[in-house]
Amino acid sequence: SMGPGAWGGWSPFGSCSRTCGGGIKIAVRECNQPVPRNGGRYCVGRRMKFRSCNSEPCSKQKKDFREEQCAAFDGRHFNINSLPPNVRWVPKYSGIQMKDRCKLFCRVAGSTAYYQLRDRVIDGTPCGPDTNDICVQGLCRQAGCDHVLNSKARRDKCGVCGGDNSSCKTVAGTFNIVRYGYNEVVRIPSGATNIDVRQHSYSGKPEDDNYLAVSNSRGEFLLNGEFVVSMFKREIKVGNALIEYSGSDHVIERINCTDRVEEEIVVQVLSVGNLYNPDVRYSYNIPIEDKPQQFFWDAYGPWQECNRPCQGERKRKILCSRESDGVVVSDQRCHGHRSAQFGPVSVSDLCLCLRWHVARKSECTVPCGVGYRTLEIYCAKISRADGKTQKVDERYCSSQRKPDDKESCHGDCNPGGWEYSSWSECSKSCGGGSRRRAAVCGKGDESKCSQRDKLTTVQNCNEFLCPAWKTGEWSECLVTCGKGYKHRQTWCQFAEDRLDDRLCDSGSKPESVQTCQQQDCASWQVGAWGQCTTSCGPGYQMRAVKCVVGSYGSVMDDTECNAATRPTDTQDCELAQCPVSHPVPQGTKVPPHPPHKTQWRFGSWTQCSATCGKGNRMRYVSCRDNQGGVAEDSACSHLAKPPAREMCSVGACGQWKVLEWTSCSVSCGQGKTTRQIVCVNFSDQMVDAVECDPDDRPATEQECAMSQCPAARSSDPRPFPPPSGSVRSNGGDGRGGERNQAHQWRTGPWGACSSTCAGGFQRRVVVCQDENGYTANNCEERSKPAEQRSCESGPCPQWVYGNWGECTKPCGGGIKTRLVVCQRPNGERFNDLSCEILDKPPDREQCNTQLCPSNPHWSTDQWSSCSATCGKGRKNRRVRCLTQSGQPLPEENCKHLTQVPREKSCRGRRCPRWKTGAWGECSSTCGNGNQERDVFCMVGNRRSSEKNECPSSSRPASRQTCRVTDCPSRYRWSEGEWQSCSKSCGSGNRRRQVLCRDQMGEEVHEMFCVDQGRPDDSESCNTHVCEFIWITGEWTECSASCGPGYHRRLVSCSEGHDGKDNYEYGHQSSSSCPGTSPASYKPCNKGPCPRNQEWRVGIWGPCSVTCGEGVMMRTVQCVSVEGLAIGACPSDAKPEARKSCSSPACHLPASCRDVQSLSGFQPDGEHFVNIQGKALKIYCAGMQTDMPREYVTLTAGEGENFSEVFGFRLIDPTQCPANVTRREDCECRRDYTAAGFSSFTRVRLDLSNMHIITTDWQFSFTREGHRVPFATAGDCYSASRCPQGRLSINLSGTGFKLAEKTIWVSQGNYAVADIHISQDGSRVTGMCGGYCGKCTPSTGSGLLITVA
Repeated sequence: SMGPGAWGGWSPFGSCSRTCGGGIKIAVRECNQPVPRNGGRYCVGRRMKFRSCNSEPCSKQKKDFREEQCAAFDGRHFNINSLPPNVRWVPKYSGIQMKDRCKLFCRVAGSTAYYQLRDRVIDGTPCGPDTNDICVQGLCRQAGCDHVLNSKARRDKCGVCGGDNSSCKTVAGTFNIVRYGYNEVVRIPSGATNIDVRQHSYSGKPEDDNYLAVSNSRGEFLLNGEFVVSMFKREIKVGNALIEYSGSDHVIERINCTDRVEEEIVVQVLSVGNLYNPDVRYSYNIPIEDKPQQFFWDAYGPWQECNRPCQGERKRKILCSRESDGVVVSDQRCHGHRSAQFGPVSVSDLCLCLRWHVARKSECTVPCGVGYRTLEIYCAKISRADGKTQKVDERYCSSQRKPDDKESCHGDCNPGGWEYSSWSECSKSCGGGSRRRAAVCGKGDESKCSQRDKLTTVQNCNEFLCPAWKTGEWSECLVTCGKGYKHRQTWCQFAEDRLDDRLCDSGSKPESVQTCQQQDCASWQVGAWGQCTTSCGPGYQMRAVKCVVGSYGSVMDDTECNAATRPTDTQDCELAQCPVSHPVPQGTKVPPHPPHKTQWRFGSWTQCSATCGKGNRMRYVSCRDNQGGVAEDSACSHLAKPPAREMCSVGACGQWKVLEWTSCSVSCGQGKTTRQIVCVNFSDQMVDAVECDPDDRPATEQECAMSQCPAARSSDPRPFPPPSGSVRSNGGDGRGGERNQAHQWRTGPWGACSSTCAGGFQRRVVVCQDENGYTANNCEERSKPAEQRSCESGPCPQWVYGNWGECTKPCGGGIKTRLVVCQRPNGERFNDLSCEILDKPPDREQCNTQLCPSNPHWSTDQWSSCSATCGKGRKNRRVRCLTQSGQPLPEENCKHLTQVPREKSCRGRRCPRWKTGAWGECSSTCGNGNQERDVFCMVGNRRSSEKNECPSSSRPASRQTCRVTDCPSRYRWSEGEWQSCSKSCGSGNRRRQVLCRDQMGEEVHEMFCVDQGRPDDSESCNTHVCEFIWITGEWTECSASCGPGYHRRLVSCSEGHDGKDNYEYGHQSSSSCPGTSPASYKPCNKGPCPRNQEWRVGIWGPCSVTCGEGVMMRTVQCVSVEGLAIGACPSDAKPEARKSCSSPACHLPASCRDVQSLSGFQPDGEHFVNIQGKALKIYCAGMQTDMPREYVTLTAGEGENFSEVFGFRLIDPTQCPANVTRREDCECRRDYTAAGFSSFTRVRLDLSNMHIITTDWQFSFTREGHRVPFATAGDCYSASRCPQGRLSINLSGTGFKLAEKTIWVSQGNYAVADIHISQDGSRVTGMCGGYCGKCTPSTGSGLLITVA
């Protein structure tokens, strides 16, 4: 029969899987009491159970447990190609999936290749280097820092497992002193944890002249030593602690370590270059001793010197030691303890005549000059009786200093009688130079000295390579047309290290900025104004406006030019007033009307003030006389003044989109047809109708004419009025007879195009009407205008892709990429959503998936002959990459090997060359003349008579123009005195008047002096840096007439001026002034107050209720000056001990809609609302509507809640003047059309997802330009990480703060964001910008907040 199984008993726990560091014991049971029979049910429950064991930490010398398991496979290559027989295996941690962390993955040492060597690690192995969890039976299980399964123990900030942060204290400080070279910031002692050191860049840019460095207590650098700085992230091992370094290429350079350091480390800052003050901030935790340290005198210190060389005495030095570990400390620690100066005196046979004995000396290492020789030295016992020496163990001489086993020696350098001077300095400091010395025969006559014995007098030196300039890739040209600039990085490099720029030759530094010429920019070209349309009275005149490009003026499509700057092609004109005729009585003499000699003149319209939608434009209008001079406006009062300002429209911010017309509402006669109109943005997304121009809104309905109804043809004379403003007459020409003149076709306006790209169609209404505008049916069918036509909106954008780039690997599987963009055939780009996203071609794919070959090498052919028959040329040869068997391979397989040269320079015979003589005298003593010189061909050292031996194309000119001096001119430039400088320091400007004058000194037009160099009329001045100093005022009187009070004074950071004895109080940033700010307060006390008693109050207690109305209380006591309770205080001055308090209502609404439901329609205002369990004040707007909205009132005001898009743009966008400091007197133009400044008093809150809607402007004020969304900033100022657009958020007092995951993202070209969020999340300040760029909250739709 069938029978279920049952569990047997548990076995004893087995042996521990580890000897230390937290192992695992396993106990098992079997389903065998009884065993399932005949298909019976197997036992339910766990078969194994685990227990932690040997959880004490391992010794520091012991290897990491996973490292031990990998090392067990050392020397085993598992027949894997390219693995050496002595392969060494190390653990692989990074890049392993979470589910595979308990498999044994090991990496080949010195390589990135790794393999799985076992399907599971030994039980008790940590799951990874960054967790306490351990592996059990191939699965990662929870464990604590005490290495015990299921333990919740964690390390506190002091590094103590299970600690409560009480065993250590935080040490913090700053350092801002500048001296050239390395400066010690702080010594971090052994045992410190949670080390955090940050160096903030002075300029807000990564390129800084201050760099962090780390050394040990022995002065050995661990990071950034020897003036070599690492730009990139690094990890440094100090014992078992891992110190992380951010790299120098960061605005905030950082060193941090969470582990406990077991030796002292020294943090330093390296200051070079312009020597700006560093800004280093550091903190770390150090253990707090539970009890005071105990110290004692140790009588068994080291032996002192023996008082005699033999048979003498010596004593021990008494030392002060720490009781806990026996370390020798300062004697001051043991003051107060009884001690003796020296320990017991002893006569020791160790102090016999024992000394170091030199047994033998070797030959000198050089036969000539300074060398050295080695000495054989041992410890010897010397007999005083016979002087014999006996070799003994060296420890008997340990109290004496052992002599050096080397000594200098000097060989005879003058066997031939020559005498030599010292070597000169090397001619080069690097790159191979030479040094020299003089040789003089010591016997007077050189014939008496042997030339064969004369040593060399020239010697090579300093043959190591010089530091050299390196350059990065050129950037793209910063303009899309015309002349612009491109940039690249330049740095000084020696081998693999990047050095300070001063160590390379500044004269040969490659240029980092270069001009670039793109295709010519398209620009507007205007023709002459045509004739006025009227001969009298107001009219208008027109001119041609074309978009042209290039010096030949090729006409382009208007879309190639900037539509915002298009010149006007029409303007008002009035040649003369039209005469007004009045009836004149017979016989009356008409006096002649004096002709007016003034008229209005006006200039061209300015650009529209708006980039989209409605704006304003202006022009210059003035009254002029017949000589062209300016007259009073009243002199032109007889004429209507032309407008100087008018509204303009550049194009709406949105555009109207029309749908299809419905069918006509009637089947015969006159009816109506309708269509739907929506407002869309330029991404074809529907937006609010206010974004589109209401004046351009297409009609939503129009009349339609079907065939006439039979009844209406004879009996219904009801008139049909023509559509107002929408129908125009085609006009008959009189050739169609009387009927055609009476009945005409009339058309409505064309509708919108049915397609936004690739062609569509548009329709209009065509009706037949008589001369009174009534419907008719007798129009000629063959002259009927078209009701439909095609319209071309430009081709649709399509996916365009470039060529594939190089593969990232030559073999073994790499990745190649290419550019894929959505654009029109003319190159205009769109976002990816404008093309069919499912048809997008791939922009990356795998490549070179073939296996990498083994043992490739370079193979070379013979050198070719020289490419030049004379002068310098080149030789080349074929270089191939081959396998070990000689099979050719792609060159990428040999790139890891030393590159073999393919060509080298060579030289033929000397080439013929042109030579020139000196220039002769100028043919004219003033003004322009000519001068000549001799030009001839040289072949070697002879002058050739055949001129065709030298190339005629390179023949130098033998004649040139010259100008000795200017001939006397009737006209000259005259300079005035310089005006005073606009600034006393910090680079100002001054100007002077420059005029062209004739021989009589009279001023004439500048065209007469155009052939002479015009002197400058402006120059910079006072370019020295402004000095900032602390200015302090007088102390005020004490704030209290008795008892403690304070004095106060004004402290200001002011700009100093040369030649001034007094300074003005300024509003400079305190960071501009040196050192710390002087104190602005100090205490004062004018003696005790005469009163002997006073009322003393406690703090208010909590409200008696948590919601609704209640009371709160405090203690009120009458006390003496000594603090004793008495009863003599005046009762009329007794403070209140009880007052009412009001908590929020007990049942709060959750939204403004709930407020409306509870209280009905009421005025907008503040209400308590339950948000995330807290009662917070919310401003409810739209309470008279069905959809009230929630707003947060910003109690800090609009002065601290604003967004800005900065309007200035640098003329040279590659600069960042004044170290990012914002200066409105910069070399800029203020023409950024997207600029604006908006401040906010309330912001709208979306309660459903707790974010602020940044684009709600109901309670905002736009001071200038366009509206800017909340929490947004930007500019178009500079392409050099120089943001100027500001944003500020202050949620203090609102009950809200920023959510922790809120970040800002940069958008646009060269965009950068510098955002600072306060620790409590209530305040945000920042600067953002680019060329052009901005920053917005990362959520895109709003700013995520939470309850504070």
